[in-house]
Amino acid sequence: MTTLTNILVPSNILTASNTCTVTNKTINGANNTLTVRMANDVCGTLPVANGGTGQTTYTNGQLLIGNTTGNTLTKATLTGGTDITITNSTGSITIDYVPPDVNLIYSWGYNTCASLGDNTTTGKSSPVSVVGGFTNWCQVSSQLHSLAVRTNGTAWGWGRANYGILGDNSTVNKSSPVLILGGFTDWCQLSGGSNHSLGVRTNGTAWAWGNKGFGALGDNQTAVNQSSPVSVVGGFTDWCQIEVGNSHSLAVRTNGTAWAWGRSNGGALGDNTTVDKSSPVSVVGGFTDWCQVSGGYKLSLGVRQNGTAWAWGYNICGQLGNNTAGYATSTSSPVSVVGGFTDWCQVSAGYCHSLGLRTNGTAWGWGRNNCGQLSDNTTDNKSSPVSVVGGFTDWCQVSGGYRHSAGVRTNGTAWAWGQGSQGQLGNNATDNKSSPVSVVGGFTNWCQISAASSSSGFSTLAISSEVYA
Repeated sequence: MTTLTNILVPSNILTASNTCTVTNKTINGANNTLTVRMANDVCGTLPVANGGTGQTTYTNGQLLIGNTTGNTLTKATLTGGTDITITNSTGSITIDYVPPDVNLIYSWGYNTCASLGDNTTTGKSSPVSVVGGFTNWCQVSSQLHSLAVRTNGTAWGWGRANYGILGDNSTVNKSSPVLILGGFTDWCQLSGGSNHSLGVRTNGTAWAWGNKGFGALGDNQTAVNQSSPVSVVGGFTDWCQIEVGNSHSLAVRTNGTAWAWGRSNGGALGDNTTVDKSSPVSVVGGFTDWCQVSGGYKLSLGVRQNGTAWAWGYNICGQLGNNTAGYATSTSSPVSVVGGFTDWCQVSAGYCHSLGLRTNGTAWGWGRNNCGQLSDNTTDNKSSPVSVVGGFTDWCQVSGGYRHSAGVRTNGTAWAWGQGSQGQLGNNATDNKSSPVSVVGGFTNWCQISAASSSSGFSTLAISSEVYA
């Protein structure tokens, strides 16, 4: 039970001398909120603990939740849509129970390293809930290990733990979420790669943990693995987005500049060299309007505020999207994705293929297509963007995996395509698909999806936003 004060209401409605009718409530579910209204105007909100039973009392100009005496009590069980009204001769205040959003993580696919977080190492071909009882997840990243952020700003990991990649000071695999160390409660985004992890906090600092190889941690060294978060060097406090490639790291600052560090084989750092870097270097081109970046296997993608999409790094399968293919066409500086589109709003790098989303709600793919991961009803590689089949114009997010892809539409449905051998498409089957298939379960409230893109990344994680009633 939680006692709250300083939730003020208009003094002309109820005063300390009034006799109030107070309701005793039993509330189940997490993150419950009571909204205090007068004439449909919100006067304040009151959080109530999971399973909490307590009196709501008006006294001395404040609404309190807690044990009180001297009031007339009416017992009730509060459920979604129930209004409780406190009245006296001068007016009334209605307390409306607002069911909380319940954000659950579901997972499916390969699970030998326990990356599904369901307390097993058994693969699944349909969504299963990540254990732990948490209902306030807000962001997830899927690889052979999984990372996620809760709305209270804490960071969690599970699955493969080699090199300390879970950030819990151990190298032991975990089949359920464990807290990432550091005591921080202001994480806003996490990203996982093959052997290292990255995170950004709301204070604009960037952090890394896991394998030190190639300088991927950005902490100016290549000698020591880190099993808990260490700060990315450079002194910047304005990082706003971060992304792990296979063995390199990418990030965007609020001034619109893009940066990279780690392995530069193929030119994935975009600094006009193929030399590894253990601290952040600026992506060349002089652009100060980058808004999002994404990393794959020796591959980097980015979107600028003018709606253009760019790529750099390895191009063996045409994953740069510039109408060329082959190792000799790899590039160490950004090149424009062809097509003439100026309305790209999101890109996602798979292992050797690329996905993009335009503001008109269409999804596109290019690069490797051996398992149908471009979703154009073929298995032929493409060196320029091709539209994801299905005729949908309401895609809101796409995610590129190792040899599969996934996406969410604005109607809340989740879809997947490409390799399905480990159940990673979530359609209760294990065959490949070269066009989108619906993730089973009947959910219409998916809000984010992440396809594992590292080598042997055969799993998918997604967040479902449900309303507790």
